[in-house]
Amino acid sequence: MCLHWRWLIWALVWLQVALATKWYGGGMDFNDPSAWLDDHLPCAQDLVVFPEYYPALLPLPEDISIDGLVFPREGAILLAEESTITFGSDKQPSCESEEKRAYLKPPKSSKWFDPGTWTDKSKEFSTFTPELERIPCDDEQVIIKGHGPLSFDLENVQYLRLGQLILAGSSISKTYLEQLISRDLGQFLFYNAEYVQVEYYRGELCGCHKDFERLLEPVCHNVQEQCETPHCLSPVRPLGSCCLICGAILSTPTTHCTEGSRKEFVAQINNLISQESLKDQIGLHVDFVGSQQFGNCLQAVVTDRHKYSERSLEFLQQNEHKWNKTGTTLKVSGRPYNPNVSFSSIVLILFCMALVGLVSVVILAHFMPENPYLNRIPQWIHDPRRWRWRHLGLRLRRNLLFNRFDNGGAGGGSSEGGASGVDRLGIMAYDPESGEVRERAFDNPMFEQRGALEEAAKESQDQEEIPKMETGDLDATSVVDEQELTEINLEAIGADTDEETI
Repeated sequence: MCLHWRWLIWALVWLQVALATKWYGGGMDFNDPSAWLDDHLPCAQDLVVFPEYYPALLPLPEDISIDGLVFPREGAILLAEESTITFGSDKQPSCESEEKRAYLKPPKSSKWFDPGTWTDKSKEFSTFTPELERIPCDDEQVIIKGHGPLSFDLENVQYLRLGQLILAGSSISKTYLEQLISRDLGQFLFYNAEYVQVEYYRGELCGCHKDFERLLEPVCHNVQEQCETPHCLSPVRPLGSCCLICGAILSTPTTHCTEGSRKEFVAQINNLISQESLKDQIGLHVDFVGSQQFGNCLQAVVTDRHKYSERSLEFLQQNEHKWNKTGTTLKVSGRPYNPNVSFSSIVLILFCMALVGLVSVVILAHFMPENPYLNRIPQWIHDPRRWRWRHLGLRLRRNLLFNRFDNGGAGGGSSEGGASGVDRLGIMAYDPESGEVRERAFDNPMFEQRGALEEAAKESQDQEEIPKMETGDLDATSVVDEQELTEINLEAIGADTDEETI
């Protein structure tokens, strides 16, 4: 019976710790192929080669079978008490390499004030959780485990505040952590730690940090480039957050930061959300926030789970009378809008629409000059043949592409009677003997060509009624006789008469 009670007590203690714990699981594990060059894990006959400079602490696994280790000039490894390294093991047919070496990749450092460095296994961080609550709180337990390289950058960290530190399965006290930072081993584990002071807190805070304002700048320095542009007018910024969000913030001042009052407030809001059936539409985050300048307050952040539609701020505004206490403030964001559509984009769209409308009117005026409204447009605008640039010495040719679309056959024959003012195109390839008329090379389907073809057929019939003259080839002899009759030989006449000729 006592054994069961003991296990129950340990379970309750573990649950209490798990609710306030930040975990570090970063770094490439020793047994992960991505930690090695060419993704080659070391075999039993391989040498493990470190980079020449390895600025990190590498905890080795409990059981390793390799041929040897080539240590770096600067670096550190961590061996647990139960670790076993076996050198010169038998060959494994499934794991052989020609070079007989396995090279570790250089380690990467993680920033202590970067929210992406830490995880909370007891809950998942939502998009609207303030960034200062994603890093280790001043009274939280921090667990650093794994077999990957450990290296933390304490840039902008003045006070290393936490509840407890567990490193590689061992609990580190405040005194030992201060000594570790100053030692050579600690220089590979913590960077920029020359003037860092260590402080341990146990349930003495209101909220996550003693004073969140001092952490805004160093934490947001690592986060601001990752913030998404809010899709609403007048976005709001919760206390302890680096990014602007769309939604509503309700803050109530308080003097006693008890967990019971927080849970009571959360239950009250959740009941209202359930009554209106908004669990799938609204997200809620409630926590204490402590500040020396503004004091302590209980902050509730309400946002839309999906696309912003003002449902979250409408919910708080409708129920504002239910938590109307002294000093309670409500901040809401504006209506939704698309930030990617700027004023210049709208002007460009309007200009394109106006340009398309103008071109359409010009085309209509060109083909419909009889329209009384379109007639008011100056002719030089819709008649391209009148476009001239005398100062440039340039004049457009008269047979433009618009002529191909004129109704040349339906006008009646000339530019005077035609509707478009352009001479009608003539009939191509008319044969007077057979009376066949070949259609024009370009038959515009936009206009009716039947009248032009009927007129051309009528003209061909009139030409057939004219009497034809018979023609034939002249004989060659007649041509010669005609030439002989018109020829005068002066020499022969002078020889027979002996008379003078003038």
